[in-house]
Amino acid sequence: MTMLALLCAAGLAVALLHGVLVAPRLPEPPDGEELGKLPYSALVTPRRVAALVVLAAAAQAALLLPPGHLRPAWLVYGSAVAALIWVDACTTWLPIKLTWLAWGEMAVAVGVTGVLASDWRPAVGMIVGAAAAAGLLWVFWRLSRGGVGFGDVRLAPLVGAMAATMGVTGWLSAMLAGSALGVVWGLLVARTHPAPGTARGFAYGPALWAGPYIALLWSTLANAG
Repeated sequence: MTMLALLCAAGLAVALLHGVLVAPRLPEPPDGEELGKLPYSALVTPRRVAALVVLAAAAQAALLLPPGHLRPAWLVYGSAVAALIWVDACTTWLPIKLTWLAWGEMAVAVGVTGVLASDWRPAVGMIVGAAAAAGLLWVFWRLSRGGVGFGDVRLAPLVGAMAATMGVTGWLSAMLAGSALGVVWGLLVARTHPAPGTARGFAYGPALWAGPYIALLWSTLANAG
């Protein structure tokens, strides 16, 4: 089995570990039952687990494209962060403990990036991109008055770190793509299927998470052309 196949298998395993073993054991938010939130303990159903497998498997395709030193970060993003996004899509909550776990794993991946590249500039760029994305979402959160949840602010560093692997232009493209996708998704879904306890709420995290993948695909197609 090739190293790439092993990495893909590891990504699927990590996604399932987070989604099937960790997420269902998370404590519920105090107002979750009152707002009609799906309990974390109800996440593990054949249909939902199959969706997680498909999501994580598709995300592993990114391992084929970046330079080798970026693969650990893309692996974490397509597994641990994918599981976090899966929870958000199912419950419209981004649990803080699962977010912290993803932060820790991404921090390790950023360190490994610097070691593999024998150059700490890519790792520093990822840290700067993470901070910039967190600041941007924090401003949106402050100005939106409930339109953006604070869970999305905590998700933003993970998105920004991956977006920064494609440079300043890639970072901007990823953040814009994710935001635009979120707006379109909200217009299509929020009114007909609002999040529990809201009139027009919806899970914004999946769109943000997709931004770096959209930017990566766009860059790959543009370079191929």
